[in-house]
Amino acid sequence: MVRSDGTSPLPEGPTATSRGGQQQPVAGEPGAPGAPGAPGAPASQPRGLTEPLLVAGVAATSVLVVGLVYPRYPELFPTCPSRTLFGVLCPLCGGTRSAHALAMGRPGDAVAFNAFLPVLVLLTAWSWVAWVGRSVGRRLLPAIPRWLWWGVGALWLAYGVLRNLPVEPFASWVP
Repeated sequence: MVRSDGTSPLPEGPTATSRGGQQQPVAGEPGAPGAPGAPGAPASQPRGLTEPLLVAGVAATSVLVVGLVYPRYPELFPTCPSRTLFGVLCPLCGGTRSAHALAMGRPGDAVAFNAFLPVLVLLTAWSWVAWVGRSVGRRLLPAIPRWLWWGVGALWLAYGVLRNLPVEPFASWVP
């Protein structure tokens, strides 16, 4: 089947003849139904574990450093710029000491230093496991919905404002 201009309406590459006598691309070849990039192909293919494992390695290294070195050493862990420059606690003030307490297995101390960091660590770990599942083509955990991230962000900002108020119970949130 050739058009009047000498071109074929069929895709290039290996083809097979269907029952109706029309030629169809062979499965797995470019232009075949289900081939990557073809119409009707699955939107996401498993990509592998390189990126999630790289992120896990960076996170593990950070936990190791924060766990081995007490965070009150200003040479390694600078003080919070918000607290130093303006005298205001930011939502992450106490976060390094909270991470140190988590790395040392003391969740109660971690919450006392910064109540939100353990929550962020749990949400991040959940998201990482969901990412690994998508990377290998399995659903290990559902992804955290975007509205939940927005809600946690709003609560986190409110926490940063409220912990600066000099009234109870907020005054006790100072690390």
